[in-house]
Amino acid sequence: MQISPVELLGLVAGLFGTFASAPQAIKIIRTRQARDVSLTMFLMAFTGSVLWGIYGWLEQAPSIVFWNAVAVLMFSAIIWLKLRHSQPES
Repeated sequence: MQISPVELLGLVAGLFGTFASAPQAIKIIRTRQARDVSLTMFLMAFTGSVLWGIYGWLEQAPSIVFWNAVAVLMFSAIIWLKLRHSQPES
């Protein structure tokens, strides 16, 4: 299977775009604190990734489908961490 230069560009761009939120997830996991993380931002990013994934599926663009599926998982994890670690500890 040969990958076109344009598809390779999409794969590399998706890698960076998707994992841009990884440092935030790592910080929440390490500090167990997410009060200052914007739930709205990650809900919007999650929704955008779902929609981009659907778009990629309809356009038969594997790099768009793949990286947005990964992003949906990443944003889901951050949303879960936000909800779990936003309450003050008792």
